[in-house]
Amino acid sequence: MSATPTAEELYKYIGLAFEQAKSDPILLEKLSNIPGVFEILTTEPDGSMIIDMPNLTAVPGAADGKADCTFRMTGEYANRFWQGDLNLTMAVMRGDIGMAGNMKIVAKAINAQTKLFPTYIELLKKDGRTDLLVK
Repeated sequence: MSATPTAEELYKYIGLAFEQAKSDPILLEKLSNIPGVFEILTTEPDGSMIIDMPNLTAVPGAADGKADCTFRMTGEYANRFWQGDLNLTMAVMRGDIGMAGNMKIVAKAINAQTKLFPTYIELLKKDGRTDLLVK
């Protein structure tokens, strides 16, 4: 099993993945056309992140009720998701992840976000954080 990232590491690597997507014309078009703001609340460690799909940003903070969807999960599950090692639908159905909000937007966003998984993994490898890799 991989180590669990800190909240700051999740902010860093997820945020950097979105930043890198801005320089890829295909990813930029695919991701920025998804409407929606997502709030990711993590436990173990405690953290809060806002992912703004049209603006391709992922930053620490709370949505203050303005999110189209809110996810609640452990830091381990967030790390696994961003590496493509977690079936979000199954995790929600099992109760491992809490989700509330606009499911239509979620479906579009999840499909688009999978394109960022290789970037997230490469960022971990580049920083020598192989301890956070799940595969």
